[in-house]
Amino acid sequence: MKQENIRLKNKKDSNLKLISSAIKNISKKGINETTMHDVSHGAGLSQGIVNFHFKSKELLLIETLKFISNEYLSSFQVKLKKAGKDPRQQIITIINNDFNKKICSRDKIAVWFTFFSELKFKPAYHQICKERDLYYQNITENIFKELINKEKLKISITNISRGFQALVMGLWLDLLEDPDTFSHIKSKRICFDYIKSHFPKQFKELL
Repeated sequence: MKQENIRLKNKKDSNLKLISSAIKNISKKGINETTMHDVSHGAGLSQGIVNFHFKSKELLLIETLKFISNEYLSSFQVKLKKAGKDPRQQIITIINNDFNKKICSRDKIAVWFTFFSELKFKPAYHQICKERDLYYQNITENIFKELINKEKLKISITNISRGFQALVMGLWLDLLEDPDTFSHIKSKRICFDYIKSHFPKQFKELL
């Protein structure tokens, strides 16, 4: 391996360790209480290396949010593509992805909600996540539109889609509030029940 490739790999590995440590510390302490020392200690790296990769705490925090946002979007797109064009399979895939343990971990959900709720970081959240959120909203609305048309229902596409998104967000919040009793399987079942209640003909065989 060339020296340049080795350096790039080492930099990437260090970045990942630091971001992983930042995720854990934000989940445990919150944004304001998390320090660069906490992050370097959790990553097993010197604070000098942290300062080399991220010039400020704010930059590290923003890169952490970008990381989990991109991770979610990548997983969403890959799995949705595999689901094909069947809207029934697409919405099942979205639910399974939203409660995949790699995506829906307490630490990562804590980062989402922390950035969303901290006034100082709300602009950063909207800048990084707004496009992804609109993409998710458009995809789910298109899926529900097809399901509604197939079942010949007279219900609001927007209301069904927004209700679904609110349900997912509420279940994610449950993970933060009561992690000891939270169940990924139960959460998926709740979402499936929501879908079945509106589209019984198309999802009658869904457990």
